[in-house]
Amino acid sequence: MSLADDLARQPTAAEAEHRPRTEFDGTSGYVQTGALTEPPASHTELLRQFGYDPDEVEIVGAPRISRWQTFDERWLAAYRFRIAPRQAAASGMDELLARIDSWTAHQPTAASGPHVFNFQASDLQIAKSDNGGTEVIVEKFLESVDRAVTEHQSLAHRGIAGVHILFPGDCIEGNVSQEGRNWWRTEYAVTTQTRILRRLMLHAVEQFAPLTDQVWLSVVNGNHDEAQRFQTTNPGDGWATECAISVADALKMNPAAFGHVTVEVPHPEQGFMTVARGDTIFTIAHGHQWKGGGTAKGSHAFTWWADQSFHQQNPAGAHILAHGHYHTWAVETAKTRTRICSPTFDGGSNYYRDLTGAEAKRGGLVYLTRAGEVTAMSLV
Repeated sequence: MSLADDLARQPTAAEAEHRPRTEFDGTSGYVQTGALTEPPASHTELLRQFGYDPDEVEIVGAPRISRWQTFDERWLAAYRFRIAPRQAAASGMDELLARIDSWTAHQPTAASGPHVFNFQASDLQIAKSDNGGTEVIVEKFLESVDRAVTEHQSLAHRGIAGVHILFPGDCIEGNVSQEGRNWWRTEYAVTTQTRILRRLMLHAVEQFAPLTDQVWLSVVNGNHDEAQRFQTTNPGDGWATECAISVADALKMNPAAFGHVTVEVPHPEQGFMTVARGDTIFTIAHGHQWKGGGTAKGSHAFTWWADQSFHQQNPAGAHILAHGHYHTWAVETAKTRTRICSPTFDGGSNYYRDLTGAEAKRGGLVYLTRAGEVTAMSLV
């Protein structure tokens, strides 16, 4: 061997290839593919290859991917999928219709009074995996609805003419935040996220509908709810409002039970809406329309509100700006204006806690409104 050949030699590693393997204990597990030149074409076929029945087991979330280049310059990848028992396969609309059909006619309550009872629930971010994930988010929401119903009953003596349920956005985790980089920390695909959200919206309506003769369900999209970002569509192209529209369509199938329920979302070309609830006017937005924080003169939310008013847009007539996005319960007031920022239902971000130490209270807000004034507010 010549000196040139000897110098050209290199200590090439004998690579340990990824071997197909799987583990599953009946509750959770994983599937690890071997080295592949292309991603698996079908989750169903992949499950069958590993001996699972796709009717009993499903792949959840996005795969963890390992990529490497071989000595002959080919790129290979191995995929690790999480698996879990398959959840009920009924379609979202079929299930909603079945539940709605089972309700008997609404019995008028004849409740009257000067107040509207508000339940404000923002930033559920369904499928976010941090701090308990979706299971804890759903449990907290259901608990919050129960507490809100109790609060409604305890405040009924003040005179409540209607119930306003607000979802100010980021209802699901989605798959578009941070250009999709949040996807590996997301437990379920978007279709499953929206199915859960529809059920939770309907649950809230079902709990309040028998208590009053007027229910409003108000829903706007947050940045996590956006359907896509790779091309520009419109502000209404979001999953939260689509779920609300599905619930509205289903409620119409039983007008005797739910004819007193009104569902509203913004115009497709607008990301927020200004609506009257009783004698109080709300502007409902998510909050990503402005930056957090503010100046000595007030928050950036008040600045956005003031700009809308200066240009004579509809928020000029609002008494209340209800929003989410900042994951912190906050109230800011002027003489005739009140800003109400929701806390969060998700468990917070591990990244943000590690960076700042900050954590937020979980839950929804309940409060009464009358002629633009807010009273009896509490976290539930």
